[in-house]
Amino acid sequence: MKLDCYAMWKLMADLIKDLKRREESIPPRIMNDLRSAKTMMEIAKIDRSNPNVIMRIEEYLNNLESYLLPIAREKLGQAYVDLLMDKIAEAQKSTFTLEERAERRFPVGAPRDKHWIRIKPTEEISLDDIRQLSEEIGLKYEIQRDGYVLIYGEKKQIKKFVKRTARRLLDEKSSVKSI
Repeated sequence: MKLDCYAMWKLMADLIKDLKRREESIPPRIMNDLRSAKTMMEIAKIDRSNPNVIMRIEEYLNNLESYLLPIAREKLGQAYVDLLMDKIAEAQKSTFTLEERAERRFPVGAPRDKHWIRIKPTEEISLDDIRQLSEEIGLKYEIQRDGYVLIYGEKKQIKKFVKRTARRLLDEKSSVKSI
């Protein structure tokens, strides 16, 4: 299936914003799926060798779509949903991509000669896990005001961090499913 993952993610994020403006509460599992899809897209940008990552992204996006569209129809109307479905169809026709359209700004605190990544601590990967993994690999980290952790160092170290984080997240997900 061809899919512009970032466009699809952005459509779902915008839909959630619109629903919240109408004072619709969004369950934590849906918000977690939105964050997880974004995290897995970041992982897939660096490590495209693992097909499970792409499957997870599609799974999260499908979960979001199947939960949010019926609510959107009820709260925002059929015309809104029809327009959204056209945009979804366009995202599905697009070439598979994980790239954001917006230009990224350089994060404050990271030396310009280093590679970097920002990660938000969650239930799946805590701040202590991020710190420990960063230190094991030899990366520097800073906790930023917005709650994200800026991790920076050499490119190989960043890739190693992302792969270990992905492996840890995938292992946790598979162990939860088998219980």
